Amino acid sequence: MKHILKKILSRKIINLLKIMLTYVDKKIISIARRSQWLAGLYYFIVSSQFRREMHAVLNGRFHFDNVKDSNKPHTFMLRRNIHRIEKGLCMVPRKPIFAVDYIEETVRKFEICMSLQCIEDTEYEWVHDVLEHYFSVVGQTSEINTAKKIFDRTRKNINRALKNKKIPFAYKRIDAAGIKFDDFKTLCENRHSVRWFKSKPVPIHLIEQSIEVAVTAPSACNRQPFKFHIFDDPKQAKIIGSIPMGTAGFAENFQCVIVVVADLSAYPFEKDRHIIYIDSSLATMQLLLALELHGLSSCVINWPDIERHERQMAEKLELESYQRPIMLISVGYGEAEGMIPFSDKKPLKDVVWRAK
Repeated sequence: MKHILKKILSRKIINLLKIMLTYVDKKIISIARRSQWLAGLYYFIVSSQFRREMHAVLNGRFHFDNVKDSNKPHTFMLRRNIHRIEKGLCMVPRKPIFAVDYIEETVRKFEICMSLQCIEDTEYEWVHDVLEHYFSVVGQTSEINTAKKIFDRTRKNINRALKNKKIPFAYKRIDAAGIKFDDFKTLCENRHSVRWFKSKPVPIHLIEQSIEVAVTAPSACNRQPFKFHIFDDPKQAKIIGSIPMGTAGFAENFQCVIVVVADLSAYPFEKDRHIIYIDSSLATMQLLLALELHGLSSCVINWPDIERHERQMAEKLELESYQRPIMLISVGYGEAEGMIPFSDKKPLKDVVWRAK
């Protein structure tokens, strides 16, 4: 009896402390919210919620520039600059001289990426073709001439017809998709968050085909800072799918789980830290629709920014400090009798604001 009373008393004390802490925290927030400086002080002294993000952003900034020193060499800076050059080539009217302030940096990164062998063949073709085209149309300065010499000694010979080169092209070359709006609307309306799957393997080739569609999504400066970690073994899928909050009760029937991971070493500035969420989400939505066309159902699983969950996922996926999970996607063949939330959507008037 005494043991039971102690337990009840302990719970009451703990609950009372929680109430008091919540009350104090609300009072502090009411003061800290009044200025950016006070808000920063709050998150420095009182709350540690943003510490992992700050650590990841700083590590990302460091690794953006230090490609040579990275244990995972990347081409993010090169891709960013090549896309900047592409935009210069597309300008109307096009400036006779442009990209002078970063062209040497670009070709030197090209040289480093070639020496580290961290550039894929298709990526090389794009970088090569854009730089070759740039040097053929831009005017001459000492900086541009120096950069061209570095480019000439670095590149490999590629003999391809002009029409096959990966350089800016006229809009008229894009063929109409030939898909009716009503068909696309039906596809979008038919895609639901499915949580109950058949015990049936998910073909990896269908996942890979869908990811090929996903990577055609828009991406800031074409950096594509994401990777899709696939767990198509049901045992692994259940373990990984149980790490985030919100999957209790249905993670046991997962057949395949994809973890979308983004890389902050794609960005040199803090102002870009949210692009990982935008770019990953754009690609993920296309992935979901592609999976639906293959007859595969899916459910996006929110990722909690909670330290113990972050550590657990980082260990399982062997992530670097500048890599962050964005979301999880469970994938499988939907169980015919499995229930799906209706999830009524907001009317147009609630999601549109039109300038007057």
